[in-house]
Amino acid sequence: MGNVGALLTAGYVIAGLVGFILGTIFGRYLLADARAAMLAMGARLVALEMKVNGGGAGASGSGPGIASASAAAIDHHAVATEKLAAAIEKHAAAVDEHGAATVAAAVESAAAVESAARPAGSVAPAASA
Repeated sequence: MGNVGALLTAGYVIAGLVGFILGTIFGRYLLADARAAMLAMGARLVALEMKVNGGGAGASGSGPGIASASAAAIDHHAVATEKLAAAIEKHAAAVDEHGAATVAAAVESAAAVESAARPAGSVAPAASA
């Protein structure tokens, strides 16, 4: 019975070593294929960027198409930032108005509750500053 446990352990060790060796060999192939695929994808992205930005086949990355596209993007971003600032100011004003209305409603509600709880012939207390 003790031999069966040792044989099973030896079998697991051998299977583990074979799996490790095969994984190392095929892992290198998979890594090389993945690396080649990523390089090809990068080359395609660079070609697409050059096409979109107006650079020719031999462009070095600082052509007039790229400069005008960058200037247009910066202008667009500035306009969008100004619109965002205006929207934030408008929202802040709306929040202030809502806050003031909420406080006024709370004061009126508290006054109504206080006057309803006071006996009919009593005098209202003086407002504290």
